[in-house]
Amino acid sequence: MIEEAIAERVVLFLRYHGVERTVEPHILGIVGHGRLALSGWQIAGTGRGWRLFHLDEVEELQHTSGRFSKTAIGYNPEDPSFGSILRRFEPASPAGTKVRPFR
Repeated sequence: MIEEAIAERVVLFLRYHGVERTVEPHILGIVGHGRLALSGWQIAGTGRGWRLFHLDEVEELQHTSGRFSKTAIGYNPEDPSFGSILRRFEPASPAGTKVRPFR
């Protein structure tokens, strides 16, 4: 579901630590000692900004009807928080340029 949301630029609703949040998902990967995590730009919940969500602590997760078309301010596709990236937001490239695939 998260990989699809990143690829299709679908805004997610999730409940994390009891708080409802709305997030533009940017990176899904592995952090720390093998924990699956999502890095996203939170647009509603406990304020706006970058958040890292450990998926084993997400209580509810669903797609919304919202979409987003560009990366949020400060997006780092090589986010050092992740030891391994499974899927990440790949911005559309101008004609004639190459976009490096995710690893």
